[in-house]
Amino acid sequence: MEQLFEQFSDPSKFVGHINYILVILSVSMSSMRWLRIFAIASGITGVLYYGFMVSDLISATWEFIFTTVNAIQLAIVLLAGRRRRHSDDERLFIETVMPTLEGNLRARMLKLARWETKEPGEVLIAEGEAAPLLVFIARGAASVEKNGKIVGVCGPGDFLGEMSFLSGKPASATVRVSNEIRCCVYEPAVLRALLQRNPQIKQALEFSFNRNLVGKLDRMNESKHATV
Repeated sequence: MEQLFEQFSDPSKFVGHINYILVILSVSMSSMRWLRIFAIASGITGVLYYGFMVSDLISATWEFIFTTVNAIQLAIVLLAGRRRRHSDDERLFIETVMPTLEGNLRARMLKLARWETKEPGEVLIAEGEAAPLLVFIARGAASVEKNGKIVGVCGPGDFLGEMSFLSGKPASATVRVSNEIRCCVYEPAVLRALLQRNPQIKQALEFSFNRNLVGKLDRMNESKHATV
């Protein structure tokens, strides 16, 4: 045990310890960008340690290869987020739903989106409809109707059909276009498949649902107080 402690506390092996600490940090990252950054840092310290401090050229070569592969993967992640310019509607969607996600994850979410323009009077979701579409409003407004009465209004930044998406139950209200709408539409089954493969996107989307629901409830309460 004493010999092990001496090995760990040997100053000449300090860089080697940093190498392994950085590896541990890299695999603990939920962000692919930071995983690659810590992996590259680990690889660089590994090259320095094995190549210049213990003269183990085989290990130094493998550390160099490890560093190069991670540097290439990091470049791919960064380029994926900059390759395409987003429209104003897409930017609103990104800022509302996935502001913290990396470019490659945003691209996967946007790839599934179907952007549509809806005219006044069109029904986006019908009360009792099974598996309604998930809709994000980028521009315009829609009224929420329950038993033929308007109970709320949704506008830019709001989701429609999110409760049915989460619960799997039929739509509890009808949503009708009030002003011309530009919206982002998702097929529930296709989106669920994406979320199963990408837990980071799922977490971001569910957080956005919760925040949007709080906003809707606040508006409903304000409307009730205004009519009293």
